[in-house]
Amino acid sequence: MARTSKKKQEVKKLPEKIYSTGIYARLSVDSSERKNESIETQVEIAKDFIGRQDDMELYEVYTDIGKTGTNFEREGFERMMRDVRTRKIDCIVVKDLSRFGRNHIETGNYIEKIFPFMGVRFVAVTDNFDSNDISGQGDTMGINLKNLVNEMYARDIAVKVKASRKAKWEQGGYTGGIPPYGYRAEWIGDKKCLFMQETTANIVKKIYELFLSGKNIKEIVAWLYVNKVVRPVQYHKTGQAYWQGEGELEQWSRATVKMILTNPVYMGCLVQGRTCGKDYMMRERHDIDSEDWSIKEHTHEAIVSENIFFEAAGKFEKSSVYCNKNGFSKKVPVDEDIFAGVLYCGDCGAKMKRVSAVKEFHSRDRVRTYSYKCPKTDRIDNFKCERKSITLCSLINIVKETIQQEFTLSGMRPKDLVEMNNRETEVLKEGWRAQLAMLDRKLEGIRLLGSEQYLKYRMGEMDEGSFKRAKVENDENIAAIREKSRVFAEKLRTIDSETVRKNHFLRTLTKGSGRGELTSEIIRTLIYRIEVYPEHRVKITFAFKRSELLTGKEGI
Repeated sequence: MARTSKKKQEVKKLPEKIYSTGIYARLSVDSSERKNESIETQVEIAKDFIGRQDDMELYEVYTDIGKTGTNFEREGFERMMRDVRTRKIDCIVVKDLSRFGRNHIETGNYIEKIFPFMGVRFVAVTDNFDSNDISGQGDTMGINLKNLVNEMYARDIAVKVKASRKAKWEQGGYTGGIPPYGYRAEWIGDKKCLFMQETTANIVKKIYELFLSGKNIKEIVAWLYVNKVVRPVQYHKTGQAYWQGEGELEQWSRATVKMILTNPVYMGCLVQGRTCGKDYMMRERHDIDSEDWSIKEHTHEAIVSENIFFEAAGKFEKSSVYCNKNGFSKKVPVDEDIFAGVLYCGDCGAKMKRVSAVKEFHSRDRVRTYSYKCPKTDRIDNFKCERKSITLCSLINIVKETIQQEFTLSGMRPKDLVEMNNRETEVLKEGWRAQLAMLDRKLEGIRLLGSEQYLKYRMGEMDEGSFKRAKVENDENIAAIREKSRVFAEKLRTIDSETVRKNHFLRTLTKGSGRGELTSEIIRTLIYRIEVYPEHRVKITFAFKRSELLTGKEGI
């Protein structure tokens, strides 16, 4: 009998499936992070692992730099999840679990529920975790324990960072990023201080001088452009306060001029802590009550005196009380802008700006009228755009007529449109339910945190003052989440009534009737973009294709 060759015995068995693999790497805002946590190191470790696997092919690398691990609202992570949903990848590799996330509830939810449901394999290299090779309950408990340790580390870091920032505020230190225009920032020991930068400080003084001499913000913008003063954002990039002839000279925005005229930093006062986005379990940036702001006077050299600053502030306060000489326009409420986010200038691509005016009739009734114009028509630099405008009434008539024509040409029956709308409604409702479920998980996390703090207090590991402050903070976070849950639940309840209105509108359009009312929800559902050109010419790009209407598919 012939002997089987050794070469044939060593033929490797091909894997049953090749995973399209994505690498995820994250570097947090913690400056004390170990060097071996760098993005490059994480990616290299993951690539080395994939290179040693027969059943993995690298598809893409997703990274987030300067992003905390206590929530999953990160650009790189969200891009990766979009590729997961579109089946571009079905395997995710990370260096370790802490790089994926430090919120043990959300991390566990992804690993144990979301990824298995979506058929995604998950690998944490240095933690020796592979979701395709879980031997039993012990592995799951070990992963949960590691996630909990990662979360406790993130919580400890957040507390230390917050305490450090408050201590610097008390010392009069500047804790922001780019210093305000007119100043430079330098470290004096462990304290960042502001020092006047002569060239830009003189420009700030001139802005105050022009404003108090009677010039309005538009005229100040013109003066800055004529005198070739570059915008602050460009100054911070180049270090040149005046245009040197390279590139295009752009005019200042009115908002920037107003900010300079209303920022107390220019009278030597630091106002910090006005917004917050670093509280544990409450990552969304939110405003802080003014009584809780950190206000320190005489922390640095003033560019303008207190008298000059408050004189300018007084002019703004006076102008905000009266909108016009009659002072009645604020009494007429402003309607929702139903075209917000979809209306653009066809020439320059800028978003059209809505302007309103109040008209008073002989009957003393007051009505607010609206129109749209390109915001770049008032510019004086090379980015000026041709003047164009359109009234809200004209725009509504054009859009309704175009939508009606599109559906008439498609030959689609009202029944088909209603079914399509109902399917989209169910998808929307499912999204809101998912948001509510996420908020419930956050509430559970805060309750768990409160229980841990109470145990530490009872065991003497936390003093009474710290425990009470922590309890107040937890109660505030719980109240904020409950309010958000109430808003989400209300939106969920109103979806059905909005769907009824949409269906009625679609039926009236296909029947040739123009009685249907346009709403922002209807516009966002049907229209992707509207471009306005001179002489009231309008181009509408729908959020669907005519072939999709004919086949009854959902819009893109």
